[in-house]
Amino acid sequence: MKFKVKILTDKEEERRIEISNADTYENVLEKLKINPEEVIVLRNGKPVPEDEKIDVYKREIDITIIGVVSGG
Repeated sequence: MKFKVKILTDKEEERRIEISNADTYENVLEKLKINPEEVIVLRNGKPVPEDEKIDVYKREIDITIIGVVSGG
């Protein structure tokens, strides 16, 4: 199934990608070529572990990827 993913890093963008029921949020990051160490993944506004499988049959899934900044 195709899902809309909102990406908030240097700029805001939305992309549609194919996600299967076997995919994890880490797989989504791989498909989008995003380094998992540089972002936080939210589902319906709440953080999720990257190794959690995505239940594609729940149509209300809202995936947002937020870039994190670190420094010192």
